[in-house]
Amino acid sequence: MYFSVSNNYKFDKSKMDFNYAILSDLKKLNDLYSNEIYKGNKVAYYYEAMDGSILSYNPDICFYAASSIKILVCLKLFMDASDNKINLHDKILVKKEELKPGSGIIRKNKKDVSYEILDLIRLTLVESDNTAYLKLVGLIGKDKLKDFGNSMGAIHTMEGKETDSFGIINCSDMIIYWKKVMEFINNNKQYGKTFRSYLIDPSFKIIDLNNLDNNIFIRKYGEWDIAYHEAGYVDGKKPYYLIVLTQLNKKRYRKSFINKTAKMINDINNKLV
Repeated sequence: MYFSVSNNYKFDKSKMDFNYAILSDLKKLNDLYSNEIYKGNKVAYYYEAMDGSILSYNPDICFYAASSIKILVCLKLFMDASDNKINLHDKILVKKEELKPGSGIIRKNKKDVSYEILDLIRLTLVESDNTAYLKLVGLIGKDKLKDFGNSMGAIHTMEGKETDSFGIINCSDMIIYWKKVMEFINNNKQYGKTFRSYLIDPSFKIIDLNNLDNNIFIRKYGEWDIAYHEAGYVDGKKPYYLIVLTQLNKKRYRKSFINKTAKMINDINNKLV
């Protein structure tokens, strides 16, 4: 099944075996999003079940990626380590003058500290550490990271200012990254479990698991200024990918908005699959 929604709320019934039992739920979900577009805000969601069923709203609209893009460099490093191109136990020196503001714990260091690459990956994912992330990007190279994303079919990897190592993102690119993450986690015996463990219960998260029937959510959040996102996959009896990208001004409201989206999509998933 394929379902997509534009700002004027359309769907092509010829492309899917449509389940009319969820029509009311879909209308409520997309009215929620249309209302934000009407107010001049940017919002997008993407749902995909394991059978290829897709629901989406504004999947090609771009947002500032913020920390949601940190998943990409970690995926690249785990893949390179699996191919013996890099040793994750090699150490990298983080100097005091390299400490970055924002999320993370390395910024509190009072002196130069050496970290294993694996530790920097963990800090990037679990603590969303900006210093750790930028050291990893520097290790690979921004151009190589861009090539990596493009090689998988992503269009906007690392687009933006030359001095910015986060770039922009949309749902269409993000689903490419997360499909590769799931594939790696499920099939790589060397690093799959480790990668998964870093994504199960990060320090920074948005969606309450109560809205996902308390299923495990393999996820990465992103936040900078009004950009506020969460993406990943719900790992339950009826697994599915979930991406919500937003640019909403009020912090309390935007968290509520994403959680409301997650609950509505989870309810649809329970009826759809």
